[in-house]
Amino acid sequence: MSDTTVFGKVDSVDFAIYLNKKANEKDLPINVTKIQKWLYICYGLFLAAYDEQLLDERPKAWNYGPAFPKVHKKQKNNQDSLDGLEKELDLEKFSAYDDVIDAVLRTFGRWTASELVAWTHERGTAWDKVFRSSEMYTPISNEDIKSDFVKLLQNG
Repeated sequence: MSDTTVFGKVDSVDFAIYLNKKANEKDLPINVTKIQKWLYICYGLFLAAYDEQLLDERPKAWNYGPAFPKVHKKQKNNQDSLDGLEKELDLEKFSAYDDVIDAVLRTFGRWTASELVAWTHERGTAWDKVFRSSEMYTPISNEDIKSDFVKLLQNG
């Protein structure tokens, strides 16, 4: 990832809409689960690379893995999609995050929703630790997320 100007915590819904737009530009198949998992991977990579929380919302441990409730609500309210919502955004402010988004979509863009869920459910992941020890919908620790993604970056 190249040097990125960090603007502080970005609105999770706006970032997800931009991520959805970038995935559409790459003709990637998109659904509710994939957006949630790609968003989580962007969040984790950014945390590992810059030691900063990317979004204004922390992911929570849901049945199908890490999820961002505000984004999920927006998806549900837009017929399980974020398509067409990018016209509401100032897209230029998100271009600083293109490197992280492009890296995520290049690596995980063609994974199925089931593969992404399985990956986030692996034993010992940040999601697994919370899901097994707490109630569902509990926020996932940034330290645990960072630890997972530092390992991912180190292993290439």
